[in-house]
Amino acid sequence: MVDRAFPLSRRSLLGGAVAFGLGGLAALKTATAAPPRRVAVLDWGLAACCVALGCVPVGVPAPSWGTRYAGAPALPAGVVDVGLLFTPNFELLQALEPDAILITPGLEAMRGPLERVAPVVTVTLDRPGAGVLERAGSETRRLAALLGLEAAAETLAARAEAALEEAAATLAPLADRPVWLVNILDQRHVNVFGSSSLHHAVLGRLGLRNAWNGESSMGEFVPVGLERLAGVPDARLVNVALGGFGRLTAMAANPFWQAMSFARDGRTYEIGSVLGSAGLPAVERLARLLTAALSPVEAVRG
Repeated sequence: MVDRAFPLSRRSLLGGAVAFGLGGLAALKTATAAPPRRVAVLDWGLAACCVALGCVPVGVPAPSWGTRYAGAPALPAGVVDVGLLFTPNFELLQALEPDAILITPGLEAMRGPLERVAPVVTVTLDRPGAGVLERAGSETRRLAALLGLEAAAETLAARAEAALEEAAATLAPLADRPVWLVNILDQRHVNVFGSSSLHHAVLGRLGLRNAWNGESSMGEFVPVGLERLAGVPDARLVNVALGGFGRLTAMAANPFWQAMSFARDGRTYEIGSVLGSAGLPAVERLARLLTAALSPVEAVRG
């Protein structure tokens, strides 16, 4: 059952060097026979995935903000703040003496300086596009293989699949109903989760239909004006509260927002932050949050 949603053969697992960067893996293999245990992680979603696998990073940029945006699992209090996401503090990283530094493709330009501190491994848990849900599973497994935590990855995969199936069954009365999945930016604009996002893929697995069928983008979001949300009168709207709650409540003061059918009819919801870059933990978290928001009582009502 898990393999159907998150397939990954032993051959593709062993061939996962490309996903991590061949140089980073080669450096780790020659430096030590054991998996890295002291890892610095320079991305919040990636850090959350490491924690879920059982590997607590020694350092993460702005860890309190990382927990705020990734939602869960929270970064433990002992994780050292190594600076900002795209400008880490190299002296702190050096002092931590990590076995490896994990980065995303967005930080490839810093690979050279970072390699003076420790071997650098590039991990891509959030490559938007076709098959994004399957990649969340395969790349989480590859990350686990690097860390020597393969069994933990299988547990995460089973939990994610169970959450998807339970959510789909619970929300069956809403099957094929349109849902706006957005992140409210301000009183006039939202980010819509487009067809290339992990969030869109999870909606599909739950049997729900993304209300957005316009242009897509290379990333998760499509920024649009509020007027673009008016064309689907029977849609529900779920605000993914990236960074914290409150923006949905603040829209009560916006007459244009309140005139829209989803607001006027009470079909708006707000769920906690979910970063698509967190891999399997994000899949499970989003499925459970959507289930809790779009409850069976509301679904039957209509």
